[in-house]
Amino acid sequence: MSIRPALNAPVDDGQCASMAYPAIGSPFDDGPRTLSRLATHWAANRAEDRAFVFLGEQGEERESLTYSELDRKACDLARRLSGLTRPGDRALLMFPPGLAFIVAFFACHHAGIIPVPVVPVRARRMRDASRSVAVDCAPTLVLAPADYEAAVRSDLYNSQFPSHSHFIALDLAVSDPCEIEPPADALRQTCVDDLAFLQYTSGSTSAPKGVAVTQGNLFANLEMQRRAFAHPLHAVAVGWAPHYHDMGLICQILEPFYLGGLAVLMAPGTFAQAPWLWLRAIATYHARISGGPNFAYELCLARAGRIMQEAPNLSHWEVAFNSAEPVRADTLQRFTQVFAPLGLRAESMNPAYGMAEATLLISAGTVVRKPIVEHVSRASLANGVATIAGCLDDAQAIVGCGRAMDNEKIVIVDPANGKLLADGHVGEIWVHGPHVPAEYWNRTEQSLQVFNAYIADDVTGTRYLRTGDLGYLRDGELFITGRLKDVLIIRGRNIYPNDIEHIAELAYPGLKMNSGAAFVVSDPEDRTEQCVLVQEVERTIRRNMDSAAAVSAIRRAVLQEFELTLDEVVLVDPGSIPKTSSGKIRRAETRAQFVADALARIEGERAKVGEVDFFRAP
Repeated sequence: MSIRPALNAPVDDGQCASMAYPAIGSPFDDGPRTLSRLATHWAANRAEDRAFVFLGEQGEERESLTYSELDRKACDLARRLSGLTRPGDRALLMFPPGLAFIVAFFACHHAGIIPVPVVPVRARRMRDASRSVAVDCAPTLVLAPADYEAAVRSDLYNSQFPSHSHFIALDLAVSDPCEIEPPADALRQTCVDDLAFLQYTSGSTSAPKGVAVTQGNLFANLEMQRRAFAHPLHAVAVGWAPHYHDMGLICQILEPFYLGGLAVLMAPGTFAQAPWLWLRAIATYHARISGGPNFAYELCLARAGRIMQEAPNLSHWEVAFNSAEPVRADTLQRFTQVFAPLGLRAESMNPAYGMAEATLLISAGTVVRKPIVEHVSRASLANGVATIAGCLDDAQAIVGCGRAMDNEKIVIVDPANGKLLADGHVGEIWVHGPHVPAEYWNRTEQSLQVFNAYIADDVTGTRYLRTGDLGYLRDGELFITGRLKDVLIIRGRNIYPNDIEHIAELAYPGLKMNSGAAFVVSDPEDRTEQCVLVQEVERTIRRNMDSAAAVSAIRRAVLQEFELTLDEVVLVDPGSIPKTSSGKIRRAETRAQFVADALARIEGERAKVGEVDFFRAP
């Protein structure tokens, strides 16, 4: 693999989105290419149409903003901010779910400030991730509700935070009358190469890092989404993902805004407590697009009885994307079958693949086909080749996550030497395109490693993003198999932890879905390895669960499916396993807690076995 030690590469290396790549189109004749100009465009052309609606805990409309109201409120706030900052300063946006975040976000763009969305204050304290982000990006401003000020000052202003920074309380009542629109010269003009925001990664395998997303990167990705999903102008979307997460911000807030459509939003907690409100909103507002990680569809299936009683009409739901974690073939099949009586079509299910380092979307299917599922040989997959299985006992279902978009390249590369791999061979997924940013904020060495990879013997000098994900291509379709850092290498075989976790959580009643972590722990003294699974149990039955029976069932299921013997199974309290904001398991952090014996184990549970073969060959 070739890694070149320069961030300031020539234009033809793809660093400058506005110059190095051809324009991939826009739904607008005048082609606004910054969010500030786009907001002005829609305020002039769709002034009285609603841009955003936020739903309360019962699914009722709690807040709404028209395009003109949003732009005027954002301009008014931008005028205040401009007197406190210089162009390029960062502003920490720390808001609970609601439309105040959106006003603050667009105000930053009108003022030429770089917004940095972070996790809001919880239990009167800042989250560790927010504190880490603040120290890393050194913001001049913190925009947040007034009742956050005490926590912010306690956690930031008394530590490594810039002493000249300002806290601005934004207790915004979006229903208040709009201020008079400020004159145009009160606002700062941004250009396509300016940073649109810093999107901090959710940190599933490492500390959060700020992806430096330019206006050009953002608009390229918004247009990619429009084309991939065949979005018409003024489409309606429904979303519940956190505003500070890339899916919530780009797909569920900015994409419908890009289209001049309506974004109907709700809090993640509202969805988690009452998933039927998600499907009710899709039906009520005739939403064309909505989606989430695989666990969201599983949650709806778990409450299918409640949803079917209400019987929302899902016939308008044309794009039900599934992304941000492994897409399960059985989830797609069951969700389609269960909710088909409500008008849901199999063609609406749309597995996709993306990540913050590519702004968001990397690949997706089309709206006219059913998901593609391959049944590949487990044995061959463990050896790095995805061949079609010859029998059911050896078959593993892997879902296709779509194809590359216009002006994008997706390749599979041997991570050890940077050489291209042929179709069907598993390797690291590399991506090139105008949506790929150039760097992490303030992290030169990591930027070089991740954003500046070059294929061995490639004379074109094309710069690629190393995703850190493993997968393979088949006739242009991308199949994801796991994370490079998470793969368990046991006796020369590659075992994917997410597959173990999925089989384990189905092995016994009361094991919590999407709440297991499989990993290997090495003992340097005797040169042995332990294969460990940590699994949460449901809160309602944790005190009455037969732990021994649950552990035995997990071992039996994993052994039968993978011929893999777990060295230790640890049952823990619900909420014990760390996760990212999108629900991804933090396996490295869970492993560290296991090693430190810091897990919240179920009383008396420490199930181990003696000398075992970790992988018994067929």
